[in-house]
Formats: sequence, structure tokens, C-alpha cells
Amino acid sequence: MMLDCLVNFGSVAAPVLATTAWVALTAQVSMVVLVIALCLAFLRLVLGPSMPDRVVAIDLVAVLLVGLIAVSAVETGEVIFLRVAMVVALFNFIGTIGFCWYLQRGPRQ
Repeated sequence: MMLDCLVNFGSVAAPVLATTAWVALTAQVSMVVLVIALCLAFLRLVLGPSMPDRVVAIDLVAVLLVGLIAVSAVETGEVIFLRVAMVVALFNFIGTIGFCWYLQRGPRQ
């Protein structure tokens, strides 16, 4: 399989990872685990006792979303999903920094 990838280097070939059954099974199992973790993070977002807990929960939801996008990129073999995941991760980072800056300043009185 790896030799086929080296022989067909110049031509467009099917992605190597998406063709194996073990990778497909692992991707499906990890999707289920990530969705369960996403549900638990939403629960923490709703039940969070304080605003910093909710900010951490929003950050966790965004990180899990990036993980779901990355796993779907591996499962389908589409590279564009990885670019989307990088953009979501960048916005997540900027948003988390903004929330932390707001929480550190405190409410204006």
C-alpha cells in the first residue's frame, strides 16, 4: 500500500489512511467518544457555577469541535477539513484570550 503511494506520486490517488478498515473503525469509535465528551462539556456549560467555569467549558466545546473536524478529515480523506479545523482553532484561541481578558478586568462599576 505504501509502495502504491510512492509509485503514483505524481498522479492523484486515493488517500492511504482512508482506505484501511482499522482507520475507519478507529475514526468511528473516536467520533462517538468525542460526541459523548461534547455532551458532557455542554452540560458543564449549562450547569457551571461561575463564569470562569463556563469560559473553560466553551473552550472545551471548541477544542472538541476541532477534534471532530480532524477525525472527519481522516475518515473522508478530504484535506479541506484540516484547514477548517485550523481556522476554528484560531478563532477559539482568540475568543478564549478575549474572554479571559474580560474576566480579568472585571465588570465596570
